[in-house]
Amino acid sequence: MQAFLVAAEAMKEKDMLLKVWAEQVRDLSYNIEDCLGEFMVHVASQTLRDLKERVEEVSNRNTRYNLITADASSSIDEVNSYTEDIRSHSASNIDEAELVGFAKAKQELIAMVDVNSSDGLCKVICVVGMGGLGKTTLARKAYEIYESKEDIVKTFSCCAWITVSQSFSRMEMLKDMISQLLGDNSLKEFLRKLEGKVEQVEDLAKYLIQELKDKRYFIVLDDLWTIGAWGWIKDIVLPSSNKKGSRIIVTTRDVCLAKECTLESLIYHLKTLEVVEATNLLLKKSRKTYEDLDKDENFKSIVEKLVKKCGCLPLSQ
Repeated sequence: MQAFLVAAEAMKEKDMLLKVWAEQVRDLSYNIEDCLGEFMVHVASQTLRDLKERVEEVSNRNTRYNLITADASSSIDEVNSYTEDIRSHSASNIDEAELVGFAKAKQELIAMVDVNSSDGLCKVICVVGMGGLGKTTLARKAYEIYESKEDIVKTFSCCAWITVSQSFSRMEMLKDMISQLLGDNSLKEFLRKLEGKVEQVEDLAKYLIQELKDKRYFIVLDDLWTIGAWGWIKDIVLPSSNKKGSRIIVTTRDVCLAKECTLESLIYHLKTLEVVEATNLLLKKSRKTYEDLDKDENFKSIVEKLVKKCGCLPLSQ
């Protein structure tokens, strides 16, 4: 994280988005330092899970907006190397998670998306669960299927992955949605038309609503926190005239919020892993086997305590 901050400070052109992102990384690094201090006294498992999710969210923002580029300075090359290592490690975690509990969940979620998806009003499917359960991982697995060029022609005309989180810029979110759903050129062309005029959220919103009216789209709204945020977003991504069978997946920790977004029948409640699944995942990540458990009672006791401490949450292991 310190390497990211040094690289960000070294860049000559510091636009507002980069400043905000760098500040988020800085605040997060302070929080992690505080948490590690507490860790020396007591393992704050829930806090660590929350911090891990925030690390992934902040990292994804850098990747999506290309805030730090390889030609900024020599230090950036090192940062990119670190980023690739983190990305590779995260990918391996996702693959392992699917092997020990996510395969069935992915099939069930995709089935909910596919039901009567050929036409009709846009439907919202919510994935609900506590932090660390893997809501983002599950949604990403489903998204990757529809995002692939081979399947997208058969299913949806355009896709977008939008990370909402607790605080977000409406302007930047709209630009991101336009860029992903309509293409970078569409965004540039529209902004060109606004030259000489102060950019307004309303202008971008009206443009996106108009363009989505006749499209069959698939959008993931990851990490939604408030009803207020949903109230604003739904007016944009749920145009009443769209009857093309579009789909939206929302991930959230709040069951009440999920019920505001959609019907109970379209809410997927993600559950913790079974003890056996959690043990399998822990052994896999530690490169151990059940034979190791049988041979060493002390190791077996440690594994059992870790599984219990992690609460059978896949992303805390």
